Amino acid sequence: MPRGDRHPAGSGDEARWGLLDAFRESREALLQACWAHRLWSGDALHTADGSPLEVLFPGWLNAAGGPDFTEARVRIGGQEWFGDVEVHLSERGWAQHGHVGDAAYRRVILHVVLERGGSAPALGLGEKPVPVFHAAPFLPQRVELVMGDAESMLARYASLPGRCGLRALFAGEDAVSGVIAHAAETRARQKADRLAPLFEHRDEAQILFELVFQSLGYRPYAATFLTLARQFPLRSLEALLDLPLADARDAVLARWFGAAGLLDGEPAGDARDPGAAEEHDRWKDLWRGLALAPPADPFRRRPSRPWNAPERRLVGMFHHLHGMGRGGWLKRWLALLVELDSLRNAKHLRREAVRALERLFDAPDNEPWRRRITFASPPPPGEARLVGADRAIVVMANAVIPFFLAYARRRGDRELEKLLYRLFIVLPPEAPNAKTRFMEARLMLSGKLPRTLRSQQGLLQIHRDFCTRFDAGCDRCRLPDLIQLP
Repeated sequence: MPRGDRHPAGSGDEARWGLLDAFRESREALLQACWAHRLWSGDALHTADGSPLEVLFPGWLNAAGGPDFTEARVRIGGQEWFGDVEVHLSERGWAQHGHVGDAAYRRVILHVVLERGGSAPALGLGEKPVPVFHAAPFLPQRVELVMGDAESMLARYASLPGRCGLRALFAGEDAVSGVIAHAAETRARQKADRLAPLFEHRDEAQILFELVFQSLGYRPYAATFLTLARQFPLRSLEALLDLPLADARDAVLARWFGAAGLLDGEPAGDARDPGAAEEHDRWKDLWRGLALAPPADPFRRRPSRPWNAPERRLVGMFHHLHGMGRGGWLKRWLALLVELDSLRNAKHLRREAVRALERLFDAPDNEPWRRRITFASPPPPGEARLVGADRAIVVMANAVIPFFLAYARRRGDRELEKLLYRLFIVLPPEAPNAKTRFMEARLMLSGKLPRTLRSQQGLLQIHRDFCTRFDAGCDRCRLPDLIQLP
């Protein structure tokens, strides 16, 4: 039998293949559970090429897209590696699952597989082949005891607290809140510091315009939206925004949709929404009449929720701009900041803050894109805001607050700076994400923080500064030392 195979004797290869079949039937969860809990039998582990393998830390289970485990630490042939681990039943899975050339997998340091063969070596850091751990020879002898419990095992592993959580349990919520508040302010300052050099040679209103536009694009379309903001600067749009609403809407959206490649081809619209095809053709004619250069990169639609379609975000951005009025960009945003700050003592603070943000990004009731996903999509049931409260809060956190913090520092405006930090307490957080859930599971054993933008931004900063810079290891992490015991 292969080196390291320690399966029970008596049925020979039949027992071995039966065990492998059971792993296949359980999909990848059981192999992931074995990796997470280090349920290996036999002598010392080794990679497929015979190099000794020591698992210093299996990594954090990744519930979001990308590799199965992040921030892992392993020692291969005496050399330590820090990065991600991907698990597949077959070595072919790397190509079959579309990881070839995917930048999200460039930090993979180990490919854990049940079966070998059938594909070229996976490439990771530095375009070097990723070492392969062939797990079959090291499957645990009593794996049948956990065969039906793989998902529960992974859930238990994902909820394991870090040393920071154990420290926080004894330190109390006030001590943890202080560390998180400091991290949130650090995050805001770092964002502002990155913006500061732009103020030396760029128009202030244009800087904010680009930041807001980019944030509305969220991750799949942020780069596309930033390109549009630079191709059609704010000043070039102001004359168009002075036109009657319908004409301004056509003029601006024809430019954005055309430059983004959203008018290519024919609409093939749904018969229940004949206005979509008519609007598509009208904007396409306007775009052609401008005789501008076509987009440098063809538009690629990326996975996202239907209501988050880029067409809807662009229409929402237009109504936001139109509602701000010509020449009033910075003044209107400053007025909103003052309005939000005044709400900090309101009885229904969160509701009033959300309403103020929604008004800033509201669209008329007769806007057809409130009930439309794309030109060709069947009309969905109901309607939705083009820019909802969650996205507006993202814009505040990633664009508006960092911009005005840099703006205030440049002018020495301490009152505005204080107001911006107060807004972290006033504003509610955006929707939870994988990073904040991860931090809450590790750190918040003693209770839950108030759901504010400050607590969420602080958790994201701690995740970045500590949990994604894991080369020191959890046992040597400095975060617990920052949580002061009473």
